[in-house]
Amino acid sequence: MKEIDFSDIRIRGDLAVRSGLNYARLEGEWYRPDEVFKADSHGWPGDWEGRALLALTLLEQSTHRASAYLEETFSMLPAHLNEKGYFGPILPEGVFDEQHFGGHSWMLRALAEYYKYRRLPETLRLLRDMTEGFLMPALGSFRKYPIVPGRRFEEQGAWVLSRLQTKTRHHAETSDAGCAFIMIDGATAAYEFLGGTALRELIDEMIARFMEMDLEALHIQTHATLSAARGILRMYELTGEKRYLSMAAQRFGLYRRAAWTEAYGNYNWFGAPRWTEPCAIIDSFIVAVTLWKHTGDAEYLHDAHLIYYNALSHGHRINGSFGTDRCCGARGTEEREFIAPINYETYWCCTMRGGEGFSRAISYTFFTDGNAAYLPFYHASEATLRLAGGSMRVDVASHYPYEGDIVVRVREADLCAPAALRLFIPKWARDVSLRVNGEPVPAEERGGFAAVAREWKAGDELRLCLRFDVRAEDAAFANSVPGKHKYLYGPMLLGYKTDVKLHSLDGNRFENYTESRYVSGALITLQRDAVFERNGPYEFRVAGTDTVLTTLCSVRDMTREDSMRQVLFEE
Repeated sequence: MKEIDFSDIRIRGDLAVRSGLNYARLEGEWYRPDEVFKADSHGWPGDWEGRALLALTLLEQSTHRASAYLEETFSMLPAHLNEKGYFGPILPEGVFDEQHFGGHSWMLRALAEYYKYRRLPETLRLLRDMTEGFLMPALGSFRKYPIVPGRRFEEQGAWVLSRLQTKTRHHAETSDAGCAFIMIDGATAAYEFLGGTALRELIDEMIARFMEMDLEALHIQTHATLSAARGILRMYELTGEKRYLSMAAQRFGLYRRAAWTEAYGNYNWFGAPRWTEPCAIIDSFIVAVTLWKHTGDAEYLHDAHLIYYNALSHGHRINGSFGTDRCCGARGTEEREFIAPINYETYWCCTMRGGEGFSRAISYTFFTDGNAAYLPFYHASEATLRLAGGSMRVDVASHYPYEGDIVVRVREADLCAPAALRLFIPKWARDVSLRVNGEPVPAEERGGFAAVAREWKAGDELRLCLRFDVRAEDAAFANSVPGKHKYLYGPMLLGYKTDVKLHSLDGNRFENYTESRYVSGALITLQRDAVFERNGPYEFRVAGTDTVLTTLCSVRDMTREDSMRQVLFEE
């Protein structure tokens, strides 16, 4: 099974809006050629540059709009590399700075994606030089990466571990523990095009050490965890060895159990729910879809819908950027009933990760396998489906998840055999019906999908009708405060907008949203069995009251600096 090529899909609707906003933000001043190579001075060589170039490379393909600065920025890259072909100072022989590995992973990813896209020999040369000059000297050293809780810094040896830092004047001091293992992602991306026994040995060494770590005891960064899992999944795709798939599933399972918020975002570190981080949220979305792709387990796809329509959508700001939110539901946190921004815009990392998040969401609209096409998401789009028995061009009309009516129209068909269209049936659907050209067909579900196989012709129309109700669910994740409940409609979490006061971190009146914190209003209570009336596409009124709950994912009500919703309630 494989996702659709960017060249074969044109996206419309909300996803087109979100990807376009993020793309425009990534052409702002911080990401232009004269700024991107001097933007980061906080010990992450290659990080800002790699994230920006990766995002623009993918968005240019997925949105079919030429980037304003992508080619110019890539042309400037060689002038900013040291004599060994990588960013930053040349490290002393035998010394390994894990922040350098985290940063350079994004640059290796960017080079690999740009080479896949443009097939320029000079890009492959840069990828090879950076792999040989920066990465390969670490062979044999990852097995010595310190992983003993409480003794890591005393026994770090040749490793320089991630240290407390302040990326902006008001950014909280953090340590991105375990960020060296982000490099599993970059190294496997390089391996796809370079191969080599030694590089394979290093990748397996990194993965083995990563799997040895007690992520919870070490409070490893969940972003690093999920980036590593993506790299492990790529290794499964390149080799077919099922041990990699098993390892990625195990790590994602731990993340979901121990570091998922009630709004389907992440704890930034295992055991330390200070804020969410869209970098990790986007990685979790990609990992969940990829695990479904290779296992067929629809639970991963349900997870992906919950992540996309809640945590990822809320983390996306009205100006196209991404920022961190509160860890809704986490024990020991203040105002845990609410979801609201902490850093309105984390322009130094998360905004750039949005480029891959939305590009992958576009390519995940369709998957093909033999003579079958899968629709795991219902984004409005037009696509050419290339199947074993020919091709067909289809148009999808959809307002999912606000409405459950999805129409797939066949515009052109050039098939020599019957083909199957397989449509995702989410577990929160109350009623399901299928019609072809107005006539009912059985909606027999298998593996979370209903399939219609026939000899499709131009003009054929497949209509799927899903019906949803508002449902209550307990706050039941392992590290969530007990005794609370939440409401969802389909995959969408519902929240009550509350009045907020904005203040800067020094206690004065709020002036700059990137430096703000929030003070909430009073909590409201709602009975678990409250009855709701639809008040519009994005609003649900508690029957007999003036209390209205709204979704987190509407592009007509995107997250602003003063957005705050109560999403957990008690009776």
